[in-house]
Amino acid sequence: MMISAEELTFSYPDAQTAALDGVSVSVSEGSFTVLCGMSGCGKSTLLRLLKPGLAPNGKKSGSIKFKGEEISQVPPVVSAQKIGFVAQDPESQIVTDKVWHEIAFSAESVGIPPDEMRRRVAECAEYFGLERLFGSDTATLSGGEKQLVALASAAVLHPELLLLDEPTSQLDPIAAQSLIDAVIRLNRDFGVTVVIAEHRLEELIPAADRVIVMDSGRIAADCAPREITEFLPREHPMLAAMPAAVRIFTAAGGEGSCPLSVREGRNNAACRKFLAENDPEEKKRKAPEGKPLMTARELWVSYGKNSPDALKKASLSLYGGEVYALLGGNGSGKSTLLKVLAGVIKPLSGKVKTAAGTRVAYLPQNPCVIFGADSALEELTSRGLERAAAQAELERFGLSAAAGTNPLDLSGGEQQRLALAALLSGKPDILLLDEPTKGMDALSKERLSLLLGEIAAAGAGVLVVTHDVSFAASCADRCGMLFDGEVVSEGEPKAFFGENYFYTTPLCRMARGVNDRWI
Repeated sequence: MMISAEELTFSYPDAQTAALDGVSVSVSEGSFTVLCGMSGCGKSTLLRLLKPGLAPNGKKSGSIKFKGEEISQVPPVVSAQKIGFVAQDPESQIVTDKVWHEIAFSAESVGIPPDEMRRRVAECAEYFGLERLFGSDTATLSGGEKQLVALASAAVLHPELLLLDEPTSQLDPIAAQSLIDAVIRLNRDFGVTVVIAEHRLEELIPAADRVIVMDSGRIAADCAPREITEFLPREHPMLAAMPAAVRIFTAAGGEGSCPLSVREGRNNAACRKFLAENDPEEKKRKAPEGKPLMTARELWVSYGKNSPDALKKASLSLYGGEVYALLGGNGSGKSTLLKVLAGVIKPLSGKVKTAAGTRVAYLPQNPCVIFGADSALEELTSRGLERAAAQAELERFGLSAAAGTNPLDLSGGEQQRLALAALLSGKPDILLLDEPTKGMDALSKERLSLLLGEIAAAGAGVLVVTHDVSFAASCADRCGMLFDGEVVSEGEPKAFFGENYFYTTPLCRMARGVNDRWI
């Protein structure tokens, strides 16, 4: 057995409930395990407890064993080498200035001799396709490139166990697939044991040997991927997070072994019959009308003499009453455009116009930067809400149990929801959101989609930058594609995703040619 936990219970300081409650789980050598569950279910806590150097502070009971030895007895240099960890945010892991320095840094930290270190670094760069970036500044890399460097930095130590905590949450669909492919290769080619916590399951479930579903700090299901519909009740919210083929198979009343991938879903008779004979519920999309609340024209932005332009002639209009989803690859300029619209940075040229008295609220990718209070409740009362109103907002966002928790101790998805609640307390006319679904589970995304629709229905304009194509398809009235610093296409979701080949939803790919109403 590679690693195991027995009756593991853990509570954070001052927490009202345990983050882990009697978790017993074992991971066999060479396996590929996907760990999933609702936001705040304990996934990240469990992963960090399995990596001694990253274990959180709190009250712990139970045991964790690595290859049969109590993990607290494993020498630090051994656990550093043998247990690799890749975090959700690559910015929090990258500590050096150059790509090759970053890959070498972990090898230097455990005392690998220089000759062997040079060989390992070169080998890793070749394996992960990082030769062209080898001498690049880490600050100039896209999110997907940084995450790949973080993975290479862990792999250079030749780990036996690789733990990954939502590594694709900030990546566009193509970069996410590249990273997942790299992890699958490590497992397949070298027998590295993989445990990956994710909300983005479409690409991972078909590659996994095993799925562990967590719920409120406990194990709700532990099975082979094809058995997931047998182990989870049909009303369980995690079924909505499963790949499109699993969801359609469940809706079709399928029993037994279920399809996992788009290809298997297209070839499954029950799935094809259901897609062909049923149409999805159509969301009413609001067409732009009247004068826009905000208009951006011919925006140009550059971050330096040696950097390519982040925006080039970028133009966009946002209307009251609509939700606009902006998609595009890592490094295409989406976050830069939001910062210009929010007034955080000034463009070299071009103009942004808003109606007089328009209130603009901006949620950056890292929600922690807007927090200033010691608890979730205080975060809202400090913004002018009465205590009763603040408690009602926490309940509305599913955060009642976290009222007394420091915002920095919340899970990623909970932080996103608290930050949004804080911004909405100011009743903005324009809401600018940068990756608001990062770290969110499927149910939270569904609720956010409905909430954004309510905000827009009240007359506000909502602009969402997202890599989550399924979320964009569910919530947006209009979608746009930003490429090479410019908005190159726009359209309502059915036309937009129906015409796209790569930037489209898994359900759209599965239903293409069967029933094109499904997106």
